[in-house]
This record gives sequence, C-alpha cells and structure tokens, in this order.
Amino acid sequence: MNFKVIVSIYFGIFLCFVFFTSTTISVGEEMTPLKLDDLLKYNTFVGRVPIDITSDGNWIAYNTQNREQYEGGGGNSVYSKTGVMIEMAYGKIWVTNTRTGEHRNLTPDWGSSWAPRWSPDGKRLAFYTDRTGKPHLYVWNRESDDMQKFESATVQTFFGFEVPKWTPDGRFVLFKSITEYPVDNESIQDKTQNSSKPSSKPSFVVVWDWPKKQRQKREDESTQENAQPKEEERGRSNKNLAIADTKTGKTMLLMKEYNIRSCDIAPNGEYVAVTVGLGSETPDTQQQIYDLYILPLPKELSETSPTEIEPIARKIRLAYGITVNWSPDSKHVAWTTDGEGGKLASGNAYVVNVETGTIRNLTKDLDVDLGRSYKPPLWTADSDALLCIAQGEIWKVPLNGDAIRNLTENFALSAHDVFYPSEGYTPLTVDNNIIINTYDHGFYRLDLMDETITLLYKDEHRNVHAGRFHQDVAEETGEFVYVMENSQEPKNIWMSDITSESPRQITDINPHLEAIDFGKSERIEWTLEDGHTVKGILVLPPNASEQDPAPMIVNAYAGGTHSSSQINTFAFGENIGGAHPGMFVSRGYALFLPDFPVPKNEPSKHFSSVLLPGVDAAIATKKVDTERLGVIGHSFGGYTVNVLITQTTRFKAAVAAASIGNLISGYLSSGLSVGWHETGQAGMGGSLWEFPQRYIDGSPVFHLDKVETPLLLIHGDQDFIPFEQAQEMFMGLANLQKEVVLLKYKEADHWHGFWSNEKLADYWERVLKWFDEYLK
Repeated sequence: MNFKVIVSIYFGIFLCFVFFTSTTISVGEEMTPLKLDDLLKYNTFVGRVPIDITSDGNWIAYNTQNREQYEGGGGNSVYSKTGVMIEMAYGKIWVTNTRTGEHRNLTPDWGSSWAPRWSPDGKRLAFYTDRTGKPHLYVWNRESDDMQKFESATVQTFFGFEVPKWTPDGRFVLFKSITEYPVDNESIQDKTQNSSKPSSKPSFVVVWDWPKKQRQKREDESTQENAQPKEEERGRSNKNLAIADTKTGKTMLLMKEYNIRSCDIAPNGEYVAVTVGLGSETPDTQQQIYDLYILPLPKELSETSPTEIEPIARKIRLAYGITVNWSPDSKHVAWTTDGEGGKLASGNAYVVNVETGTIRNLTKDLDVDLGRSYKPPLWTADSDALLCIAQGEIWKVPLNGDAIRNLTENFALSAHDVFYPSEGYTPLTVDNNIIINTYDHGFYRLDLMDETITLLYKDEHRNVHAGRFHQDVAEETGEFVYVMENSQEPKNIWMSDITSESPRQITDINPHLEAIDFGKSERIEWTLEDGHTVKGILVLPPNASEQDPAPMIVNAYAGGTHSSSQINTFAFGENIGGAHPGMFVSRGYALFLPDFPVPKNEPSKHFSSVLLPGVDAAIATKKVDTERLGVIGHSFGGYTVNVLITQTTRFKAAVAAASIGNLISGYLSSGLSVGWHETGQAGMGGSLWEFPQRYIDGSPVFHLDKVETPLLLIHGDQDFIPFEQAQEMFMGLANLQKEVVLLKYKEADHWHGFWSNEKLADYWERVLKWFDEYLK
C-alpha cells in the first residue's frame, strides 16, 4: 500500500523473508501439515546485499538469514535494539570455494552480520557485525583465519547496498559510521526533579485548535526565525564517512555528520565520490535530491578532523543515491537521474569532470527515460561513452557529442541487465561482446561492433536474477555468478563462463528442502467482458483430483497484475507474512494467486467482475470444490476482501488483515494520506466533497447488509492504517448480527511479517482454524 516511504522499505524487506518447507508424500496419502517452526529455519539471501566474487573466481561471499532468532520490531521501528536495520537482522556471512565446493559460515552465532566485500586480491573479507553489542567493521583474513576488529567507530547503515568499500591497493576500507552523542545526565536529572511541578495545561486533554489559527502562529514563528532553514543545513545528520587502515588498525573520519548515502572509489584510488541525501525536493513530492562530493583519499591516516568541503554537483535527482559511476580513467563521474513516488526526474545521463567541475547533460535531446533506481550507467573500456539500459533497450551515449545509439533496436526481447563487476565500472567484455540478461530469464551475447545478438542460455523452468544485488563478475577469468530458482527449488548462486554452455550450481543454502513435495501448479487464464485476457496461478495439493476436489483459498490484491509471472519463482513469490502456499497446500487447500488488473478510477467497482471469472476458471479444472471457497488479503488486499464480500456471497470464509473499511473516515484520519484516496490506490479521482457518492460506493462499511461471508479481521495496534478502520467493519457486522471476529495485536505494526515469531505463530493458528471451520 503506497502510503508512506516506509512501505517501500517494507517491500524491500518483504522480499527478504520467503520461507518454505514440507514433507514428501506418496499419491493418495495425507500431506503432513507444514509447521511454522520449519518455515522459520528457511535460509534466504539478505535483500539488497550484493553477492561478491573474488577476481580469480575462486571464492564467493554472500549473506543469508532466517527467522529462528527474530524477536520482531517494536511499532514501526526499522532498527533492531543493537542498531541494525531490520532488513539485515540476524544475517550470517558465508564463503564458498567455487572450485572445491567448500563452504563456511564465518559468523554462526554472532547476532547480525551483513555486507561482505572481498579485498582486491581476494585474501581478506570486510563486513559489518553487531557481535559485541553494536555494529562494527570486521576484516577476516582468509589465509590466517584471523579477524581484525575496528570497534572505535560504530557502523550504521540503512540499506543493504551500503557496503564497505576497499581502495584499489587493498589497504583502506571506507564505511559509514554514526556519531553517538553523549547523554546529558544533569539535564535528565533536572527534568526528573521538575516532573512533579504542576503543568500549565491539563495532562488529560489534547487541544486541536482551529487550523487557520495554528497556521498563522507557525507563519509568525517562521518570520521571526528568518523563515525557512538555511539551505546548507540540508543533508546534515549524525552519519560519518569513516576510513579504516588495515595496516595500522586506525580509523579516521573523512566526512563528519552528513546524511551520507553512497561512496564510490575512483579506479586510480585517488578520490572517492560521495552522495549526500538532502531529502525531498519539495514537501509535496517524494523526489529525493542529493549533493555529490569528490574527496581526495589520504595516503596515511591522521588525527586531523575533516574540514568543510563543497559539493561538485548540487541537488541531483536520484532515487536511492547509488546510480553514480566513475569512468575507467578516473576523470569523470556519471549518473542518471531517477526518482520514486512523486518523481520529477527526467531520466537524463550526466557527467562531471572531476578536475574542472564542468557538468554536462549528455541526453537532453533524447526523449527516453534512462533512470534506473539501482543501476548506474556503465562505461566503455576507453571511457569514451556510457552504456545505459532503459525500457528494455541498451543505449550507447558518447561523451564527444556523437549520435546516441540504441544497440538493441532490432532485438525482440527486453534487456534487464548487463553483467558487470559489482565494484567495477565497465561491463564484462570479451572480444567486444557483453552479456545481457533479459526479462524472459535468458542470457544473450551482444557484439558491440556489429550489434548482433546471440542466445547463450535459457531455461524455461527457472527464473534468473542478475540485477545489481544478485550478480557479480570475476574480472580475471570472465566468469560470472547469478541467482536462479524455480517453484520447487529455492534461490541459489550459479556460475557460468562467457559461453554459458555449462552453468553450474555453486551454493545449496537449504539442503533440507531437496526431497520435499510442494504440490502442483497450473497457469490459469480467463477473459473479461472487455476482451482482455487475465492470468493466475493455481497451486494444488498433490492428491487433488476430479474425484476429490480441494477447497480453494484466493489471495486477493486488487491492482496486483504480476502473480502469474511468478510461476517459476520459489513459493510463487509468497512468504511467511503473506498467503504462503506451503501453509495451505500441506493442509489440503488449493491456493489461487490471480493477476488482478483494475481501472485506476473507482477500481472497487470492478473487483468481483475481474476476480470471479478467474475463480470460475480455476473451478473448471475440476480439481477445486465450487462450494468451499475462501479469500484472504493484506493491506490493500484486506480492503479488496472487505469489498468483495459486499459484492458476492460465493466465499464461505474471509480473512482481511491490516485493512480499510471506510474511505470517508480514512480520508479524514491522520494515518492515511489524502493523495492515496484521490489519485492513489483508492482511485476516487478527487476530494471527498467533489465526489461524496464515490467515497460511499467504495466504502464496504456502507454495504455490510449484503455480507453473508464469515469475516476474520486482523489488525496491529501500531499500524499506520488506523485500527478504527477494522473496528468500524467489526461493529457494523456485529450490529447486523453477522459472523465476524476482530483480532487486535499489541505492539504490532502494518505487516505481520515484522511481528515476533510468537505473534506470527498465533496469527497462523487462528487463520488456519478460521478456514478449517468454514471450508472443511
């Protein structure tokens, strides 16, 4: 649900926790119900932490995590008690020898460890860990098996891609640290001693004054304080750019108290490019802007404090601040503008000359958006041109003003990425050929000279993941690693050479899943009244048949149109905090994962007309019981469920988690944004006063008299969707004497995948009992 920036974080974390296991059965036997304890042991790669291969291709380092030790977040906090962003919590560092198959967990009982990066010679590994109670930088020596600790500076990163960076000579490591301000005990004591003094205002009342009066008061205060904050204050925080000397064990700050996002070291090792976040460009957009700094790297560390510096480029429009890249000759830094949410960036490619400070827009006359949130423009080996991917095509952008070329103009398939070293600047190039990965999960060789394209490898039954965080290249050997999976096999790292003739699996991070039957899957299609074809995935228990049709649960999320594309994805992209197939299929349920396209304006009017034909298509397989249908949804999916049961009586049980029931009270609440209602997912097309009837029509609470489906409502008390939304649904149905139960979980936020294992176990127990009661 696109309410706040934090939900994008949830999405990044949502992809981290895909948990699946079961028990092998023979045809005709009952499946052993999947236990939550088994799901908690499933290992997955930590989201947005890149895998890393040594230059000689002999060793890979990677980050895994499971939920066995997970304690759950408190409210909407995104950091653990030790200061580790929840996305990397309880991560472990693994290394594997690609030649011998030897693998080792370097941090078995260390708490949370993440972001492993090999030194240029492949003999040492830098990473972060909170082993001693706070996150610090550690360096492991592969040959001596020693650990070097840098505990004088506390690490704090937000995203998994904020990894430590080695200088080319392998001596220094750059990383993000945090300034920890000393506690003022005297001030605390004064506050404690004065706490008994009577307040000038009653403690039991909160005054919500007339908005116009409050606005005038703020304007007066702003005038007295010279209005807006000074521009140079933007980008300040308690983050530092630190440098560690692995020779002496010393650390030093290069930048102090800036909102640092990324740092990239020049190929010659003389400079580092640093992006500093300034926040949103304007209050009413989500367009992030950054300043770009170029700092000289020291030859020796000193105790001198960092001096004030000026950015070389100001207010660059980027999404995450990581789409910058050095030219191989270290003379230029390039970037492509991009944005999330309220995007203002036009997707142009820029370069800045680090000696003169001259900035050039190379694509101002190109009507193509080259912006990519995670991937910077790559360089040709001669530093004369950029290679950018946009809309599935690869563009060559020369620095000298020559014509910009679409290198894949005659290529029918859509390019997803180019293979390149994760710390490199140019793609893997052999005899003027580069390797591209396409959205159909194939590998192709593109000849940069004659622009011909040749298929190297494609597996119809596996998904290939080769983006910035799932691939790397061994520069000496030309081998490359990537991640593959299918519906029966979880993600693992694979390896190929430039020919891609014999790809081989390198890791096996879940060996206990090899003999498990996850049920059968079928792709379902149906046609809407307007002629559009819609698809979905039907996951069936192994013994479902025409003679013994299974009860079916539908995972509903209106506006979600990508479920069918997950046919070769392990667990079909679902997870422990969602409609996990294993939890249902192992108990004899079929699970339907439909695409759910709806119009942008007043989408709720079309929920049943889009979904019910898909349900009929699933029933047409004759392996689903038409009389035993359930539906489940979370967030906007919960709203989808609430609407559906007012439009149809075909479902015999429903579960709505973190849901909305009343668009009017939602519009007037502090938890849901006006923009979400008017132009976002709710699709009202305007304000409550412009279209009052639309808000009534789209609010399930006004139509509860039509409901015949028993409904289980689930909500966390710290969800940014107000609890009153679920409460209104409950009170309305209860007053109508309908079958309804409301569960309110304490200290629980929006997504139950963040909840503690204890709460998650209770959630699953109640959901399964609910469906068992009405569908079995």
